[in-house]
Amino acid sequence: MLHSDTPAKCCSYCGSREHDYEDCPKRKADAERQRKEQQGQGPAREGLLAT
Repeated sequence: MLHSDTPAKCCSYCGSREHDYEDCPKRKADAERQRKEQQGQGPAREGLLAT
């Protein structure tokens, strides 16, 4: 049996074994998309709440 000094990688966000959760490109892209959506909806939502 082989014992590696480096721990196995497994992303809990997308399930890939190529990277860890912190380095997940899908998670980063989803977070960026969500940030942009929130920035775009911020003033419009405030306007709806004010009326």
